[in-house]
Amino acid sequence: MTWSVVRRCALVCCAVLTISCSAAPTQNAPTASTAPAAATATSTPTSTASPAPTTAVTLIEMGDNFFDPAQLTVKVGTTVTWKVVGQSTHDLAARDGSFIDRTMSFGQTFSFTFTKAGTYAYVCMQHEGDGMTGAVTVVDQ
Repeated sequence: MTWSVVRRCALVCCAVLTISCSAAPTQNAPTASTAPAAATATSTPTSTASPAPTTAVTLIEMGDNFFDPAQLTVKVGTTVTWKVVGQSTHDLAARDGSFIDRTMSFGQTFSFTFTKAGTYAYVCMQHEGDGMTGAVTVVDQ
């Protein structure tokens, strides 16, 4: 064989290797790109959306310096009950004055039926400084 034949064979081999090596990432790319899409689809948080309206009676627990849940969305006509589950005593007052209940101890409850749409911010006056605030959003049916 002459040097030019060997050189041509080497160039052909390099070209074939280059083409096959460059094709490999292209073949793997769809797999890599579909994996993040699936992960994104399954990891999309549903809690970022507004809470779905509930009906009938809903319970909010009053723990030691927190309401659970602190934000709630209900339909007009829903009765919301607050129940003390912590060891501290608590009170409850709507910022607009629509409801108020004085000191409650462990196990005691207070209920209020929402008859108009709107957002009702409320607070435990004793523990407002500790962040014990909440809101009920009432939507039309």
